[in-house]
Amino acid sequence: MGNRGVITLLDLHQEVIDQGDGYWVKIEAWEVVVSEAIPHGVRYSLTLHNPKGLRILG
Repeated sequence: MGNRGVITLLDLHQEVIDQGDGYWVKIEAWEVVVSEAIPHGVRYSLTLHNPKGLRILG
């Protein structure tokens, strides 16, 4: 992932995307120290939630 991709992902932090019928996706992204396990310096979470707000995939 290039620097532009990292910036785009970080810009999406806390974004909530409506999927219809009450379902929604949440994007979270944090800048972290670059390491062998995290070579791009970004941790992220992408989760799908049902109409009651319960995470059903992530």
